[in-house]
Amino acid sequence: MGVAPPALLPSGTLLRPLEAHQDERGVFTELYRLEWDTSVTPVQWNAVRSEAGVLRGVHVHLSHADYLTLPLGRAVVGLRDLRRGSATEGLSALVELSGDRPASLVIPRGIAHGFYFLEQSLHVYAVTEYWDPNDELGCHWADPELEILWPTDSPRVSDRDARSQSLRALLDELEPAQPI
Repeated sequence: MGVAPPALLPSGTLLRPLEAHQDERGVFTELYRLEWDTSVTPVQWNAVRSEAGVLRGVHVHLSHADYLTLPLGRAVVGLRDLRRGSATEGLSALVELSGDRPASLVIPRGIAHGFYFLEQSLHVYAVTEYWDPNDELGCHWADPELEILWPTDSPRVSDRDARSQSLRALLDELEPAQPI
């Protein structure tokens, strides 16, 4: 398994294979270099460990872009372009990430995203603005209008994500900020 690139990603979303250098001691992988053309200049880095069967999201941010990688484990990232007027407005995609075949994923502002962990995993991500709870908007992961084909219909989710609003309500909430 490894990175499974979809046929098409939302505009501005970048999937970049990373090179793992392995020897008898283990593996060394560069996760980020300022000189890479990622369109992301991090101001904060975060690490999240998740158990198998956990789904985090679906969230969208108006103020920051994400740069993420999955050094350990295996996950699928669900994406939906919510940016009115974007060349890929309304496009949904799934990207599989694996620690066995490292890659980075850039998620621009206005792209809804969620993570489903197929096994115990660690994902490391950077953001272009400091964390702000007012920039944590979301919708219910199973809303059929998202058109994200998750590999399960019964993930473990937080109470907040279980109670999230519909995609339609999220789009109404985003409207004053459109186009993002």
